Amino acid sequence: MASQAVSYLLHILPFVFLWIALLRDWLPGTHDFTINNYDIILYMPVYAIVMLGIYGVCNVLYGVATFNDCYLARDELRKEIDEARAELRKRNIIS
Repeated sequence: MASQAVSYLLHILPFVFLWIALLRDWLPGTHDFTINNYDIILYMPVYAIVMLGIYGVCNVLYGVATFNDCYLARDELRKEIDEARAELRKRNIIS
């Protein structure tokens, strides 16, 4: 578990450091860029989270749209349901 958290942190920390450096105008040669785009830079983590959410929703919708039906499993399940109903009728639990 800790190794997975460390892996995520190692992927995210460079972006966090870059964001903080741009926000605080620590990078040389980016003063004009930072001044002109300060609002965009300030809300960049919010944009990233929104984009991650959109990616997740699109991934789920794609998975649902391309979900394959398993006809053999369906037929086997129907057979088991019929057997269970017959057993319950035999025991007079259902009519």
